[in-house]
Amino acid sequence: MTQQIQSPTRSAHTGLPQHAIASGDWGSEQLLALFTRAEWMMRQPRDHLAAIAPGAIVGTLFYQNSTRTRISFETAACLLGAKYVGFASASTTRAGDFFKESLTDTVQVIGSYADLLVLRHVDDDAAERAAEVSPVPVVNAGTGESDHPTQGMLDVWMMTRTLGTITGRRIGLIGDPNCRAIKAIFTMAVTFAPAEVVFLTPEDAHVLPEQRDRLRDLNIGCTTVDSAADLIRRVDATSMIPLELPDFHVATAGATRSDDMPERFKVTRRLLESPAGRETVVLHCGPRGEELPPEVDDLPNVRYFDAVHSGVYLRAALMDMLWSQRTPRVTP
Repeated sequence: MTQQIQSPTRSAHTGLPQHAIASGDWGSEQLLALFTRAEWMMRQPRDHLAAIAPGAIVGTLFYQNSTRTRISFETAACLLGAKYVGFASASTTRAGDFFKESLTDTVQVIGSYADLLVLRHVDDDAAERAAEVSPVPVVNAGTGESDHPTQGMLDVWMMTRTLGTITGRRIGLIGDPNCRAIKAIFTMAVTFAPAEVVFLTPEDAHVLPEQRDRLRDLNIGCTTVDSAADLIRRVDATSMIPLELPDFHVATAGATRSDDMPERFKVTRRLLESPAGRETVVLHCGPRGEELPPEVDDLPNVRYFDAVHSGVYLRAALMDMLWSQRTPRVTP
């Protein structure tokens, strides 16, 4: 990489994770540094951002479908003056044809071309395996059911931006607690010591024992409710995921969503215009369904598309932080 702009929020210390492969690796201090850098990037003109990493190359390895995550990383690379190479489907590579090239070989090959790798994979341990052999930083863009760190980073940043802080606040989580996105949001949110985490789960899902244990150990309240109305009345902000999920252990799941979602799971306009709902910040990792209908999009506390836009800067800041530990920065 050539001469690069140094943001005033860059830290000279090396106390950051080498990779972004596990949500639990990022504590509150590291997350706040990331959020500060993302906020700084949002205020910069595009020509300034493009001077941050000219000539850098991001490798995108998406063994599983993606819209927001993959394209936001690609957009972030472009904003920073970098380029991206890679694939959006393993079926177009030797990993998905007759040869079935191993993940570790693919990582080492594309890692020899790129300065950073972004990986989405169907295996729970794929990010850890990739990090063990990669010559460059690895970002976990969702692996199996295990983790989705940048989704956790984004949702917690959005809560922090809108509430000022989530310390002492009540946070809602709507969806299966065993889903990788909810796991990541939960893991990162609790590092900021909210007063309570309130869950609304599908009928066949439950709060995980390790999640309850973590909340008990941190002296954070844990509540489950039966409806979106109950949750909205209790919380300051909530993150949602689709109530019906595909199998994250396959590249493409063929089942379709049902058309008869129970009303108790829907965050409707009527609910959000109620006295309690008007003050609740609502996020959704996408793709959304009936649980968050388009009729709420113009409400100021619904931050679905705001988060989509902001996610580009969050991921740009993350890549910049990971690069900063490997490549000397020169301030013009």
